[in-house]
Amino acid sequence: MDASRTRIEDAMDDHAFFGGLSPDDRDALIDLVDVRTAPSDTVLFQHGDPCRGFYLLLEGAVHIYRLSPEGRMLVLHVIRPGESFAEVPLFEEGENPTYPATAETLSESTLLFFPAGAFLSFVDEHPRSALHMLGQLAGRLRGAVQQLDALSLHDVQERLARHLIEQAPSSSNLPDLPPTVDLDVPKSVLAAELGTVPETLSRAFRALEEQDLIRRGNSQIALTNVQGLRRLARDS
Repeated sequence: MDASRTRIEDAMDDHAFFGGLSPDDRDALIDLVDVRTAPSDTVLFQHGDPCRGFYLLLEGAVHIYRLSPEGRMLVLHVIRPGESFAEVPLFEEGENPTYPATAETLSESTLLFFPAGAFLSFVDEHPRSALHMLGQLAGRLRGAVQQLDALSLHDVQERLARHLIEQAPSSSNLPDLPPTVDLDVPKSVLAAELGTVPETLSRAFRALEEQDLIRRGNSQIALTNVQGLRRLARDS
């Protein structure tokens, strides 16, 4: 897999974290980028490793997780194309910031890597851009709080409905057909992301299908009743 400069520009333009950059600032940042490819099951960094930089995913999937003392995996987030991760340690005070979790690819992936030293030099030279980036990180923190609320206050069907709505495309080239969501990660990973186990997740899928809210295929979920899913997610 390869990434042209145009593709990198498009990925950054579409990402809210970089949305406040002028074209010149964006080009200066692109010059710092290292394009990396990684096969499935590659550990990009581990919890506690020194922070060397952050990533923007172009292709593939990455899960961010912590391990309990008993070895149980807690999936904090599944990164999908167009999302960035591991920026927060760069803005921490103190020397030698570390990654707060482990990142591992779930499939062959193409990533943009922004080295810490070069990126922080860019921030020093472009303070207005840094303020925009910090604002985006604050918004992401609010999203993490909402995710914790969902895990603690809502049942698995409600969490699954919310997840499907969030992953559904905002528009379709075939408006007469129901929107579809790709099952782009293993069921065990999706279950962990939703704070449950695969068996319970399977029952939740079956319950939504029995309510005529979704239709399952081999690797896709058709959202046959989007409003019903929204009500389930909103009323939860």
